[in-house]
Amino acid sequence: MGLLGRRAWIVDGATGMSAERVTPGASDAAWLAGEIGERIQGLAASDRAAEAVFGDLETEISRVFAQAAAHASPANDDHAPSACLGFVGIRPGAESGGLVVEGAFLGDVVALVPTDQGVVRWTDERAKPFEKRTLAALGTGEREPGRVPEAVRRQILENRTKLNQPDGYWVVNPRRSWAGRELRFEASLSPDQPIVLATDGFMRLVDVFGAYSDASLHAALAQGRGDRLMQELRDLELGDPMADAYPRVKTHDDATVLVIAAEPYG
Repeated sequence: MGLLGRRAWIVDGATGMSAERVTPGASDAAWLAGEIGERIQGLAASDRAAEAVFGDLETEISRVFAQAAAHASPANDDHAPSACLGFVGIRPGAESGGLVVEGAFLGDVVALVPTDQGVVRWTDERAKPFEKRTLAALGTGEREPGRVPEAVRRQILENRTKLNQPDGYWVVNPRRSWAGRELRFEASLSPDQPIVLATDGFMRLVDVFGAYSDASLHAALAQGRGDRLMQELRDLELGDPMADAYPRVKTHDDATVLVIAAEPYG
């Protein structure tokens, strides 16, 4: 995640299906997330639109991955990591003192944005049908801690054939083009209203455990309760170690959240 001037972003990496690590990072997912963060920091310094930033980011990520994974087979891109990316920016609104927040999203990272209609969620749900198939493959059978059941692994591999395809879902991937496929959002915003950026791991508080709604989670974060919420999330995960009460593929997931507020222009 990062913040620079009137832009902010959040990244959530996912390692490829190969058992072999192909980048110099702690994991391929961590490597990709780090590379995205480093490069988007420079690209976000300009006032260019998100589509221009994403176009340059795609080129740079493809280049650095090709260098890092030069030893990997080019015929099979299952080893390539992917990442979800949310990118928001602020510009002046038509009304004096008003602001407009714009968002561009690939994958299931989330923005919670306060509007006149209440708190709205910005995200990319094109992967939802595939996630439901993966959860269905999990079934009700017994699980071995720390291991993904073979049926789930097969479903993930099948889902991956639709990665960055017109009839599939879209994420940042160094081997499959993605720029221009992001979903875009826009809303009016009053100065100093907080915007939340979060990964799907943090949004488990709403989507998996049902402990909050989007609105109540936004309110809690606006009150500065981020550390308490993170601890609550971990307690809920630890309290259901086999994912029996709250079905999920990964019993524990990385979680990141960023709360920002725009200052008035002028």
